[in-house]
Amino acid sequence: MEALDDDAIPQLAAGSTVVDCVVPRGGVLAMRPLIVHSSSKSRDEHPRRVLHIEYAPSLVLQDGLELAIA
Repeated sequence: MEALDDDAIPQLAAGSTVVDCVVPRGGVLAMRPLIVHSSSKSRDEHPRRVLHIEYAPSLVLQDGLELAIA
């Protein structure tokens, strides 16, 4: 697994197919934590909530990449 720099992400996006994952109000979208993704701004006045859960045997993933704890 390699960390992407600021130049690599647009290049990756340009060569990839866009997939819209539409989730209804109150719905849940589960994805791998390190997937390259983006979201449009919320379309109403209510804030969008995100719950990020990581299950890992160690905070160190590999090659110096570590999980952050808030």
